[in-house]
Amino acid sequence: MKQFTHSLAAAIILFMLASPIPLFAAVITHTVKEGESLTGIAKRYYGSDERFIILAEYNNIPNPKKIEAGLKLTIPKSLKYKIKKGDSLALISKKYLDNKDRYKALMEINAISDPKAVSIDQIIKIPAKIPYTVKKGETLAIIAEKFYGDIKRYSLIASYNFISDPKTLEPGQKLIIPISDLEIVESKAKKIEEKKIVKAVPEKPVSKNNIEKKETVKAEIPQKEEGQQFLKKGIDSYFKGKYDDAVTEINTGLEKGLKEKADKLKAHRFLAYTYVAKEDKEEAKRHFKKALEIDPKMELDPIYVSPKIIEVFKEVKGE
Repeated sequence: MKQFTHSLAAAIILFMLASPIPLFAAVITHTVKEGESLTGIAKRYYGSDERFIILAEYNNIPNPKKIEAGLKLTIPKSLKYKIKKGDSLALISKKYLDNKDRYKALMEINAISDPKAVSIDQIIKIPAKIPYTVKKGETLAIIAEKFYGDIKRYSLIASYNFISDPKTLEPGQKLIIPISDLEIVESKAKKIEEKKIVKAVPEKPVSKNNIEKKETVKAEIPQKEEGQQFLKKGIDSYFKGKYDDAVTEINTGLEKGLKEKADKLKAHRFLAYTYVAKEDKEEAKRHFKKALEIDPKMELDPIYVSPKIIEVFKEVKGE
């Protein structure tokens, strides 16, 4: 009997070793505490509060601003994989990304130009898979900005979801957003905090000359940088759906000063986009007209903007 028990235990262990562990099983489960927010939890685990959208979509939270104490959240992460003998990108894609044809997405994520050129012991990134439902008025570029902060990465979402024509995106369409740099940083943050606990050292006296130098450097910061910062904040707010904030921030950017022609053009263009989203067609048209005064040859790419925006823009060009 004792020998049978040992044999059974050994067989179970061998089975467990042979069975692949699900790559995207819950690596961490977080129970929401009183007073916690989704942005705060994202900051804690990912080091960025902007990644709250990942937690919201992965955990199917309809209103990220309202989460209740006691709610259990799954904290997803991406992984790294060491290539073994006999591996190919197609096999790895089939095993971990559910389809062998997603090897093209793996190539893009890992900057691999030739799928046959991968070598044994090479480390590649395996993305976390974040489910997402397309909302009204969204384009792949808008979704790429939400998750990557870069509209040009729409091609990765298109490749991963086998979308040949990005203009065919429909509200309610289900997508998977691959995130390859989703690392848990909580443990790293703890190590940093531990390093900060050092013996107090008396500060060196600050000379009058040093103070004057610092004040001079501060005074020399061009005001246009402040305008650009507000412009960037406004564009970020637009992509996050915070349209009132976007209008305020972009207008503040214009008031603070945008000396570059490209920045002024961008400001009026995004104000037009925002007013279309706010259902204020007249204001949208006014800003499109200002944008066209700066660049009469300006055109809009349907890959980056919604058909609704293009419709208003065409009306302005036709007037």
